[in-house]
Amino acid sequence: MSMKNVVLGTVVAGGVAVDTVTAPEAKAACYGSVSLMKGKNNSCSSARHWNAIKNAPSKYGAWVGKGKWSQQKLCWANVVSYGMTAR
Repeated sequence: MSMKNVVLGTVVAGGVAVDTVTAPEAKAACYGSVSLMKGKNNSCSSARHWNAIKNAPSKYGAWVGKGKWSQQKLCWANVVSYGMTAR
């Protein structure tokens, strides 16, 4: 799997900080509207939402095509960061 770009949110006390991390070959993020629970794939062939959980395996939404939403099934406790990944 080749990771083209990532939108990342970090959960901090009292709010959420959002950062964009982009691999060198990525021109721009192809998704937007990323939150703790879901993210929209605007133009990637495939993307999915994820939550990094403290002291537990990460949780993932389904891989979705262009124009679709990838969502988490539950609101997870101890989320330390979240975002979307394209392939």
